[in-house]
Amino acid sequence: MPEAHDRAEGLAGAIYGTVLVAGVLATTSPDSDPHAGETAFYVIATVLVFWLAHAWALTLGHRAAGSSHGRRRVRHGLAREWPLVQSAVLPLAALGLASLLGASDESAIDIALWTCIAVLAGWGIAIGRREEASRWRTARIAAGCAALGMVMVALKTIAH
Repeated sequence: MPEAHDRAEGLAGAIYGTVLVAGVLATTSPDSDPHAGETAFYVIATVLVFWLAHAWALTLGHRAAGSSHGRRRVRHGLAREWPLVQSAVLPLAALGLASLLGASDESAIDIALWTCIAVLAGWGIAIGRREEASRWRTARIAAGCAALGMVMVALKTIAH
């Protein structure tokens, strides 16, 4: 069972990372003339800071509980939280590809944000299939997962 628990935590980190990336993308303001390169930098910096913070918090939690506190524990925390960093790859690839294909910076950022929503919906589909849910139930799970990303779009719309 520890293997399933570790896998679940890794997947949770990837989902959390996708929401985090969507949040950073949503905070870019069209009024401030956003630049795709700067936005990509902010996404990377934010994800790395959260990755380190999560790994450090995990390490401290283990130490507080009396577990070992050596370098191995730190490496374990960094490795366990790595899916949070990996979650930025697809949205950043979409942002970069859109920019390379001539999209405006604002459009490239929006494409990356919608990529996050698609990834979240994909997680919902994967969950539905894993649970052997009906197509209707799988669609509802996917819509529910995508809804969190849609909250980011709504916040972007309201804020700007």
